[in-house]
Amino acid sequence: MHQRPAGAFCIVAFRRVQGPRMSQAEEPSRSEQFYWREVELHGRHNVRAHLLQGGLGIFGMSFFAPETALAAYMTTMTSSKFLIGLPAAITGFAWSFTMLFYCYVIQRKKQRKQVALRVGSLVRFAFVAIAASAWAASFWGFGPAMSVFFAALVLLSFTAGGSAMAWQDFIGRTLPHARRGFFFGLREATAGLAGFGGALLLSLYLRGRGKAPGDYAWPFTTGALFYFASWYLLSRVREPVWPGDPVPEGTWRQYYRETFRILRDNLNFRTYVLVRCLLAVTAIFNFALFASYAIKEFGIAEALVAGVFGAVSLLGRAVAGPVAGRIADRTGFKLPLVAGVAIMVATLAIGLALKPMGSYALVGFLCIYFLAGVVGTVIWVANFNLQLEFSAVSDRPRYIALASTISAPVYLVASAASGYLVDRFHYRPVMFAALLVALAVLALVSLLFEEPRKARPQSV
Repeated sequence: MHQRPAGAFCIVAFRRVQGPRMSQAEEPSRSEQFYWREVELHGRHNVRAHLLQGGLGIFGMSFFAPETALAAYMTTMTSSKFLIGLPAAITGFAWSFTMLFYCYVIQRKKQRKQVALRVGSLVRFAFVAIAASAWAASFWGFGPAMSVFFAALVLLSFTAGGSAMAWQDFIGRTLPHARRGFFFGLREATAGLAGFGGALLLSLYLRGRGKAPGDYAWPFTTGALFYFASWYLLSRVREPVWPGDPVPEGTWRQYYRETFRILRDNLNFRTYVLVRCLLAVTAIFNFALFASYAIKEFGIAEALVAGVFGAVSLLGRAVAGPVAGRIADRTGFKLPLVAGVAIMVATLAIGLALKPMGSYALVGFLCIYFLAGVVGTVIWVANFNLQLEFSAVSDRPRYIALASTISAPVYLVASAASGYLVDRFHYRPVMFAALLVALAVLALVSLLFEEPRKARPQSV
């Protein structure tokens, strides 16, 4: 995609969207109004930089997609479904769990950009190490390759949360509130199309290959290079200096006491955290295992799973993003969350029907991966933005960290146990259990969770 048409399209669309009024928590003071005017002044530049950064980043990450590429990579070294599903479990955990440990450091800064760049560079080195594991497999065999691979996942686990948290708050501070949802939809579309292209390239490269871990060396190396290129574009985003005072140094005990008090005092936020935890429980059937299911039970080729299935998933992401974002700007982010969980229920239901489909199972898998892309995008757009709407701008890191860190261990345990459960009970019973949990989440978020833009803070 050429930069100028993409930038021109996103700027026109970005300006035309008129969102609802801010929540009471987001109403800016007079000094903050000057900050947001400066954000508007840099709006065209920042929109272009964020979109291109997202496109390059997801293009690079498409070569490491946990549910497809990494799962297929692991099948070349082991038949253990636990180990095949573990990378997806760890990567999902890594982007969330350590947020709470970083939030005090981040909230003491008047800007988020430098933290996002410094910690983000370490995250990118973790993906370089994943590429190194594939090269190690070519020269020294499975043992060293697995060691390097899981060392990379450890590095990712310690750094991804801090990078994601700083980046999330950075996004919230460099884009106007009322159009944030549609921007995220555009970003998801741009990233999804870029990732779609990356996944197709991966599929073409792996055609006739993909049965040995060394076959993934060049694709992983390419992905790491493009992911580093996205780091440079992130550095081009302009962030004004926030007018408020940061958290003073030396008060971390009080800071964390006040942080955990939020769970006691805010009923609606506590309900949201419960929703996040139950969503994490649905990972007892890790979607990465659909790759193993396709390869082991239906004889579908590894190249097709790693490339085409991943491309279809990213296409679903590109289609769903703008729709979810536009709806969210007009109605709030609860409706996309409800829709995402409902589509998750439908995806698992199709998974249960794959065996009866017989020769049409391939069509079923394509539907599953398309809907998986839709689910991931819609729920991600909803969760990302919901966390920004429970509080004033200056206090967002606490809310982001609490929701993410508390739910992350639940996701890790559920997702890591997924392979063990499938080994013991087979695929369909575990899918059915995940479907029941998803139905419970759908009922909870529909009936008890209130849209933060409308809900008043409640205490118990």
